[in-house]
Amino acid sequence: MTSSPSPAAELFEHRRMLNLQFLLGHLRDQRPDGALTITKHADAAEIGADGPDQTAGPAIELYDAERLARRLGHGDGFVGDPAEANNDEDAGQARQVRLWTRMYADERGPWRKLVIPDDVMIDRLASLDAICPQFSEVTAWIVRAAGLSATTGTPLRLDPAVVVGPPGTGKTFYARKLAEVLDVSSEVIAMNLMTDRGSAFSGLTPVWRASGPGKVAKLLIEGSHASPLIVIDEIEKASPINPAETPTNVLHSLLERENAARFVDEFVDLPIRADHIFWFATANSLEPLPTSIVDRLIVFTIEPKPAEMIAIQKSIFHEANLRVGGRFAEPEVALFQATAAHNPRMLSRLWDIAMGFACKAGRRHLVAADIRGAEQVLLGGKEGARRPIGFIRPVEKGERERE
Repeated sequence: MTSSPSPAAELFEHRRMLNLQFLLGHLRDQRPDGALTITKHADAAEIGADGPDQTAGPAIELYDAERLARRLGHGDGFVGDPAEANNDEDAGQARQVRLWTRMYADERGPWRKLVIPDDVMIDRLASLDAICPQFSEVTAWIVRAAGLSATTGTPLRLDPAVVVGPPGTGKTFYARKLAEVLDVSSEVIAMNLMTDRGSAFSGLTPVWRASGPGKVAKLLIEGSHASPLIVIDEIEKASPINPAETPTNVLHSLLERENAARFVDEFVDLPIRADHIFWFATANSLEPLPTSIVDRLIVFTIEPKPAEMIAIQKSIFHEANLRVGGRFAEPEVALFQATAAHNPRMLSRLWDIAMGFACKAGRRHLVAADIRGAEQVLLGGKEGARRPIGFIRPVEKGERERE
């Protein structure tokens, strides 16, 4: 007597057949490189393992769902039964199987949305000039790309870019605002914290105690988009323990679209399409970077002008003001001019502290004393506090001795 298939096996077979029917129906639209064309769908929640809804926006298949199923032992595949144990490799394999299981059970299947800008998004992109005028050249490049995408009805594609400029010019702030405008998830990867060969990008195989997927795979698998924004902060400052295993090596593949289309995270161990990611790097200098990496990047040099710095200060103040419900009036221009020497990182903290001083005095507007108090909190006891920055008056050597 033949036993009936289990419910899990029936579900797998049903999903496999529907996927096969969906893909066969689109074979005539295959691109020359063998990848299927982008398919329309309405929302990430409406994309399932059976394929996307063709009535709405674009999506791509990040990974091969059948290959994933075989990894879990469905069909003609096989997987062992690793259990959490003292053995690091067994524990790592157990975590890997759990990740595969979550991916297989995800109602969206392998499908993730792409970005096709409309007029509203293009207007939002153009409005970045008002809050980050020092990045106008970068914004203009993105707006042109968005216009091309909207006109042709094709997904937005941005080549990897690097913004070069002195510290504190708002490079990471701009990247965060860009992600908000594009309505995609984002991740900042600090290159100066990299001491290995780039596991933050590519993950670690299950043989290691701390094994897990890298941030690239996690963003794609857990997010709703195939086009997250990944910021590589201070890309030139990697400091690997072994110079022969620098994290820039993995970037050679990730920043090259053809290779990124078949990116394999060491933990996920499945080819993943990472060729639609928006890469945005920051740097103080490109000198330490190998030419092979620089060649993969569009380079923008940022040198904020005084008038632009005032606009940056205002945007940072408005953001701080929003955090407290917009309760404060915009300061006089003189206050912005007096704090122009502070970089955006410093200003993002200064306004919050200054508002605290104003609140204590029963005011909903800022005065010079509030800024002076905030500067003393942030710079007191530091060498910078003895320099004529903002409202702080330099203390002469004779005065310090008398004190």
